[in-house]
Amino acid sequence: MAASLIGLSFLGGIAAATEKPKASETKAKAASNRAPVPSPVPDWPLGSARARVILIEYGSLTCSHCADFNNHVLPSLKASHVDTGHVRYVFRAFPTPPIGLAYPMHSLARCAGPKAYHRVLDAFFKKQKIIFEAAQQGAGAKDAVYAAFRESSGMSAAQADLCLRTQSYAEAVNQQSVQGEGLGVQGTPTLFIQTPKGINLLPPPYNAESVARALDEAIAALPPLPTAQATKANVRAKAKPRAKKP
Repeated sequence: MAASLIGLSFLGGIAAATEKPKASETKAKAASNRAPVPSPVPDWPLGSARARVILIEYGSLTCSHCADFNNHVLPSLKASHVDTGHVRYVFRAFPTPPIGLAYPMHSLARCAGPKAYHRVLDAFFKKQKIIFEAAQQGAGAKDAVYAAFRESSGMSAAQADLCLRTQSYAEAVNQQSVQGEGLGVQGTPTLFIQTPKGINLLPPPYNAESVARALDEAIAALPPLPTAQATKANVRAKAKPRAKKP
């Protein structure tokens, strides 16, 4: 099935919709050309900005296991940890075969912007089987992909065409993928838990119980926050004394 999906006609014009370069190849090319280092791709997380535990997923919109995680595990984690303000959730693209389908779908999600990003991801995951089935037909997956994108983003088909002609979105997707490779990501989904102490790989299984337990352990291990009074006292202690007037 994967081989039949790669030849989608409407995806052929995306220059970045090819096999992604390895991190070592990217670094070597950048060094030889002395190109400036690109700015980091911003994360668009769900959850409170004050949460000190971050659940990071590297996933692919063409990965069935990622769809299962999104559709059956993530809703429970959102209700118990994200919506309650304890955890932020970050999704980063790591396209997997068929690359000719994965890259454009991830590019469309980036093009939707931070407010609609997660809605588009969710729509693509929930319509993944429909998109795969459409891709095996003569007309390809364009109508199915565009329908899910329009419904979740509020953007038009003409805007979707423009998204796929804008190279920066595919480049952002590629940069996130290379970043994942640098962290040792080899398959999808791969989860990490980040705290003020650093970022750690969360080993499978990725079911609601095991991930929730790991998040609870990370929250319990956080150092206590200083009280507002102690913080103000520290600020006053560090302030330089004013010189007395003669």
